[in-house]
Amino acid sequence: MRDAHTVVTRLFDHGDAVVELPAVESIAAFTREMAACNVVAKVYGPPPKVDVKAIREMLEMSQEQFALEFGLELATVRNWEQGRSEPDTAARNFLVTIAHDPNAVRQALVSED
Repeated sequence: MRDAHTVVTRLFDHGDAVVELPAVESIAAFTREMAACNVVAKVYGPPPKVDVKAIREMLEMSQEQFALEFGLELATVRNWEQGRSEPDTAARNFLVTIAHDPNAVRQALVSED
């Protein structure tokens, strides 16, 4: 109950809150039901699939350049693109971040040594 109170208090104080739901039957239905209560519900987390080739091509990079620039194994990039393997959750998050702001990723990966 204390956790629920904290979440509701934060919602009213700041206009936003992050709530983890264990499971819902339909995210779309849940979002509609929340909208009916004037609550905007957004899903956070990695997408179930990431099109690695599309991200790489958007950046106009070869597989080799993409792997080197973002600290990935070339063989891994090739396997993802050819469907031999899929990026895990952490890799999907990383790839989505690259797609949204590649320069921020580049800056974060620059060694300060």
